[in-house]
Amino acid sequence: MTVGTPATAEAARAPVHAGSNVEAIVYPTRRDEAWRYAPHADLGRLTFGRPADSPGDAPLGIEGRAPVIEGLRIVVVDGRFDPLRSDLADLPEGLELLPLATAIEERPDDVAAHFAADPNEPDAFVSLNRLNGRDGAFVRVDEGCRLEQPIHLVDISTSRPDGPATCTGAVIHLARGASCSIVETHLGTGSGFGGSNLRSTITLAADASLTHVVLQDVPAEQIQLTRIEVHVAESSHFRARAFNLGASYGRLDYRVELIGEGAMADLAGLYAGNGDQTLDQQITVIHRVADCTSRQAFRGILDDRSTGVFNGAIEVSPGADGTDAEQSNDNLLLSTRAEVNTQPRLEILADEVACKHGATVGQLDDDALYYLRSRGVPADQARQLLIAGFAEQTVDEIEIDAVRAWVAERLGHGAVDADA
Repeated sequence: MTVGTPATAEAARAPVHAGSNVEAIVYPTRRDEAWRYAPHADLGRLTFGRPADSPGDAPLGIEGRAPVIEGLRIVVVDGRFDPLRSDLADLPEGLELLPLATAIEERPDDVAAHFAADPNEPDAFVSLNRLNGRDGAFVRVDEGCRLEQPIHLVDISTSRPDGPATCTGAVIHLARGASCSIVETHLGTGSGFGGSNLRSTITLAADASLTHVVLQDVPAEQIQLTRIEVHVAESSHFRARAFNLGASYGRLDYRVELIGEGAMADLAGLYAGNGDQTLDQQITVIHRVADCTSRQAFRGILDDRSTGVFNGAIEVSPGADGTDAEQSNDNLLLSTRAEVNTQPRLEILADEVACKHGATVGQLDDDALYYLRSRGVPADQARQLLIAGFAEQTVDEIEIDAVRAWVAERLGHGAVDADA
């Protein structure tokens, strides 16, 4: 496809206008493997254009819905930085934290790659985000800086009848030896149809370490598209934890490239659906060079008529000898009407590698339920305990207390609702 995206630092400053930014773009169809289970009719209803103005101090109706994380925070509402809800005071030495729109003006060289056109990009919505995602967050951690408190990036989309789907960008760079944790929380308001399209580009220099958490919990009437692109240099460690919970169609798309020897990518996630939700995980980890390690471990809990999708790939490039890669996808179906479509894949073009993958789909263990019931545990509570036990492997790995508590509470409420 051909799109008119900016490819230089100067072009990154150019304004984007709805209706004038795309020369030609091809939307995906069911023939595209990565989009086979997407709701194409609803995707076609989304419109994209210039972000609306921030709503100022008007209540958004999200109070109590986001984890309360002490520390620095950037909030974006409908594609625009919201200074009133953000907290950028007292930045520690070695950290740059700016609205993306400010970085476009003041640091164009540092964000040019985020907006650069890719003529081989097959994802229409990534291209649309490049064109329209003109605000969000810019994070740079300097060499050797190790941040103790996490950085919280909050994106909120409000459902407006005639408004475009919101596009938000995040540019994250950790210099050599830097270390930090970043939480991205994606929320929405309103009860009408709408959508949000988020894209984060992450680069880790040598010996850097990033823990990156994604919490997706937009309303059930909205579509949520998330793309995360990561480049991991030598001896660096990228640790991702993702929780795909809200939206009518919630899509989480990782593309992680290990480009330096000794690089490590550790990705885990949980998707929990009910009603008519479709929660779609598209995970690609590419081993470009020798002696890198990757882990993928995703779990799904599906109730009612919900659908889970896991399309996970491990790609080992020629010359990437010594690759150590594992992938697993385990799913728990709580209803006979729920379904999961899982496709773990390996593509190995190198010698002397250790790669394995596997997937499971099952239901609650009747023997375990009977055991709990025989010891006086009520049926609803017994069911909840088994669901929590399935989820806790992922939840317990969250190192940030406020985030772990938020996820546990959210899953608990969801399980009770599904059982009612």
